[in-house]
Amino acid sequence: MNLALVTTAYITGLLLALAVPAPAWHPALAAALALAGVILRRARGAACLLLIALAALGYSNFHLQQTPAIAGRSLLSLTEHRWHTFYGRLWRMNPGPDGGERLDLRVHHVVQGHAPVPVNGNLRLYLETSRRRFCPGDELAVRLRPRRPRRFGTPGEFNYPRHLASEAIQATAFLPQDDGIVVIKKARPGFSRTLRQTVADLIDHSISDRDKANLAKALVIGDKDRMTSEQRQRLAHLGLAHLFSISGFHLGLVAMFGYLALLPVMRRSETLLLAIPPRRLLPALLIPWLWCYLHITGQALPTTRAWLAAVAVIALCWLRRFCHPLRVALAVAVAILAATPMALIAPSFQLSFAGVFGILILVPRWSRHLSVLPCWPRRILQVPLVTLAATISTAPLVLWHFHLLAPAGLLTNLWAGPIIGGLAIPAGLAGLVLTPLWPAGAAGCFGLIAELLDRILDWSEKVLALPLMAPRQLYLPTVTLVLAGMLVIALMVPRRKWRWGAVALLGLALLVQPSPQPGHLRVIALSVGQGDALLVTDSAGQHYLVDGGGQAHGHFDPGERLVAPALGRFGVRELAAVILTHDHPDHRNGLLHIARHFRIKEFWCGSSASALWPPLRRQLAARNIPVRTFAPGWTPVAAARKTTIAVFAPPDDDLGENDRSLVFYARENRNGVLLTGDLEQAGVAHLLNATPKLPVTLLKLPHHGSRNGSVDQLLTHFTPCCVFASLGANNVFGFPHQETLQSVKRAGLSLWRTDLHGTLIFDLENRSWRVRSWQDGLFR
Repeated sequence: MNLALVTTAYITGLLLALAVPAPAWHPALAAALALAGVILRRARGAACLLLIALAALGYSNFHLQQTPAIAGRSLLSLTEHRWHTFYGRLWRMNPGPDGGERLDLRVHHVVQGHAPVPVNGNLRLYLETSRRRFCPGDELAVRLRPRRPRRFGTPGEFNYPRHLASEAIQATAFLPQDDGIVVIKKARPGFSRTLRQTVADLIDHSISDRDKANLAKALVIGDKDRMTSEQRQRLAHLGLAHLFSISGFHLGLVAMFGYLALLPVMRRSETLLLAIPPRRLLPALLIPWLWCYLHITGQALPTTRAWLAAVAVIALCWLRRFCHPLRVALAVAVAILAATPMALIAPSFQLSFAGVFGILILVPRWSRHLSVLPCWPRRILQVPLVTLAATISTAPLVLWHFHLLAPAGLLTNLWAGPIIGGLAIPAGLAGLVLTPLWPAGAAGCFGLIAELLDRILDWSEKVLALPLMAPRQLYLPTVTLVLAGMLVIALMVPRRKWRWGAVALLGLALLVQPSPQPGHLRVIALSVGQGDALLVTDSAGQHYLVDGGGQAHGHFDPGERLVAPALGRFGVRELAAVILTHDHPDHRNGLLHIARHFRIKEFWCGSSASALWPPLRRQLAARNIPVRTFAPGWTPVAAARKTTIAVFAPPDDDLGENDRSLVFYARENRNGVLLTGDLEQAGVAHLLNATPKLPVTLLKLPHHGSRNGSVDQLLTHFTPCCVFASLGANNVFGFPHQETLQSVKRAGLSLWRTDLHGTLIFDLENRSWRVRSWQDGLFR
């Protein structure tokens, strides 16, 4: 059966598993279909039955990895947010960029009270700071509060629970320091880990600049976890991030140097040369060498992919068989997906194979036009062709996952790739070999790498100043991204007639795709945790963002990770106004990223611009976004077709920050929505005293459902037919309060909550609100 058909069928099953929940009997389906296909193998349609069986196998394998069957009591059966003493073996660890660690424990029992209870499962422990060195195999005991990984429930967000499931993690926990970890039994590290740690220590000792040392470690031993977010962003903007990932190019150099080292040894034996040609024997002898290099560099997915491809090529050489490189890459992809089906959702897997397929398909096709040139000019011109092919084939995926367009990579790779590949990587391999033999020589190699990388990045920075070379954050609708991906696939179609017809059709669809704007009043409550982020769209398609979420502590930015991707998925490119109800972190912090990357006509707030949070104030000034404030009372601010908009500002008479929240009101015909910020009793009293019987059919409960929000008075005064609250799951404040829930129940209403229902869409259709919530990747 054709390998491409087999791969397509299997991947179709994997994609189906992303959207369709699995019934309990799903493993039996694939087995039954496969058995029927074997029995009916000579019948007409047996091939189709086998393809369906392969799709069912992919569907079943994906769900089995996502929710593995665990013998005994599962880690998920433990009560969340309660303290337990865990005993387990450390099986994986990764450093963080700010001195922290991620420790993965295979838990074998917990202590509840004074009795040990057997428990099976894997737990990921995040350490904010770590001063001790742990080693895989260590037996540890630690007291933790486990948490089940959850999604926020916002379109465009990174699926963190599924990512953890792909790494076999069932629960997470956090500790500020490693003082509470007890090492019961210390493990002895293996050779590859010892060498990896020795090289990392030598790089830190020989390179004084931490940033340069982090880049050198990424290039030599594949340790990218210590790189800061600023370094990662810099490499991404320059289009050079892929050069710091251990991949097929690195393994190719290792294989080449190993071959050249073994060839003189083999030539000393005439008998051996006559028995087995070097081109058959030496590649097979390189497999253990490449295996060691794979383990020393951390076994990342691109490295594993390259190692499997190398083994396949070596096997073909030994068997004297020819196979097209595209078939080899496809076979390696199928092998990885068969072993770990959830690798399909990993950006590294997608980008790695998209780049490989793009190079293998497009470069030979384009190179035909260079056949009239001499050998060396032809090879030199293939360098930009490889860069262009990899950029085109990975662009839709980069936009989907990272929302980034970095055209500078088309130029920077012209010199950065050859210098890093021809000088920096060989120096790194030399340092790797010399570390146990001659540390001073290895230190010299690492110092050379640091200088080379510093010069390359400095030269590359100058490209960003050229026209059209600056990086751009692009948040695009799902339809646009899907069409772009289909356009790239169409470029790779082998038959020219079909290819250009598909390209023309998809290009036209990209240009004339319909606007995703609703044409009526719409309110979207984005699920951003314990905070507010609300998008209001009027009947004319004007968008108003009310608050942007945020956290008082930590590195998670809801504006970058949740709000901006969601705005892109909804097709929002310009905001008529951004409204900050009040200057608290859970409402303002996410707006900083929005102010950087979206077109904003006005910024509305309750205080003067000089009183705003300094980073936000500076960003608004840098982009010349006008700031508008409001006098106490109601102020009409906009009217579009059937929609009117007004803002209420409470009087500033010794009120607290919450009670000074701006109130946003939008009305279409006899239906209105009232967004009350974080008003408490005093603020609600001012609002009700200044507000006549406005038609309010959709109400956001103030202060995340707190009992201080005077919910009874609001429901009595406005008599809405639909209410909702923005709040975080299991928040420490206990929101929504029980009194609030009782008030809503007495009014005969149901409360829509972002912590339970995810992102909510309220569409004003046929003079009533239609409510949908984000579930399993769709609004239902």
